[in-house]
Amino acid sequence: MPTIYDVAKKAGVSVGTVSNVINRKPSVRPELRRRVEKAMREIGYVPNHAARSLAQGKTDTIGVLYPFDPDYKAGEGYLEFVSLLMTALSRRGKRVVFYPNHDPDSAALDTQRIVDSGQVDGVILFEVEMLDERVSVLRDRDVPFVLVGRCANNDGLAFVDADFEGMLREAVQHMVDMGYKRVAHLGRRSSVAIDLRIYHGLVQECLRAGMEVDQSLFIWSTGKASEQEMAISHLLDLYQQYDVVFISEGLPRFRFVQMARARGIDIPGEIGVMGYMGVSLDELSQPSITAFDVQPRVIVETAVDMLLAISDGSSKGDQVLVPGMLIRRESTRVRD
Repeated sequence: MPTIYDVAKKAGVSVGTVSNVINRKPSVRPELRRRVEKAMREIGYVPNHAARSLAQGKTDTIGVLYPFDPDYKAGEGYLEFVSLLMTALSRRGKRVVFYPNHDPDSAALDTQRIVDSGQVDGVILFEVEMLDERVSVLRDRDVPFVLVGRCANNDGLAFVDADFEGMLREAVQHMVDMGYKRVAHLGRRSSVAIDLRIYHGLVQECLRAGMEVDQSLFIWSTGKASEQEMAISHLLDLYQQYDVVFISEGLPRFRFVQMARARGIDIPGEIGVMGYMGVSLDELSQPSITAFDVQPRVIVETAVDMLLAISDGSSKGDQVLVPGMLIRRESTRVRD
């Protein structure tokens, strides 16, 4: 990785001059500044302002990298996590800056720019991918960070995540207890690790429990309203091939129930409906929908405390799974 000394050699100036350019000292002549900046670009040097800011304890600001898919309306879950983060950090005397990147191709570069700008003392990452380039950027820059989620390989990483494996086991056990035998699934089409893990984990748990699994009934949808409607309509066209459906997200669950009722399909008489992260729509739906409380407040508070402990050197971080609680409602019942 290029250093400040490499920049000085390339530009033919002293290290002190390069430092003055990086720190935007007004004493540097414009032509000299341009020469140094050109040298930095040519050798790929990026000044690590963040390390200096951390050492001096200047910013008291935490960056939250929370990708936002423009195809998805800002759902209740997203807004709840944002609100909880703002409250938790404010109570601890910290400011929070959200970086809602919506272009996966630029996520790593955006992370690099954010950290190297020196604006933040540490970072919390959401929507973690199996192979997340943002993690590599943060590791290279030795910046304190905590994942809300998990990668494929989590060696040496600090994270807080929902214990969705435990939740899936409980969900499938609930299906078995209710007498369901054939399962369908509607998940979110994304590169986020939890969406992939829910899909594969649900298949494994259902097979382990002896349920019938037809993977043609395990389908995905983006957040586009038209695509969600097509996916739901497809499952409803095939409703006689399964007796329970597990839908990951709140809005598609709600829409599924309403579209089923419009077709005269009885829920839970003909199909049971349940899901992963519960939202208020699950309570408002008629019938109300069985789903998990993933305890977002516990996840956020744990992640914030962990990051601050890493930042002040009192901890190297932990790996914490937060259990969920299944809220049983009207959309599932014992089969006749």
